[in-house]
Amino acid sequence: MARKTTASVSGDRRKRLAAQQMDLFARQSAAGAPSWLDLPKDARQSLVDLMTRLILEHVRTKTMGDGHDH
Repeated sequence: MARKTTASVSGDRRKRLAAQQMDLFARQSAAGAPSWLDLPKDARQSLVDLMTRLILEHVRTKTMGDGHDH
């Protein structure tokens, strides 16, 4: 019986996680989720602001060279 290597297990996990990711800007949203344009303008702006902060924080921690993969 063949054993899975660590690399193939990691690859399987990535495929599973990628399949679960929803497209926030798709014309048709997941069941029960509002589409992007159905959200109130202030909610959309708040989400954009939060995502911007998360991305900038991620870049900042990556450029600090702490040796960890965040």
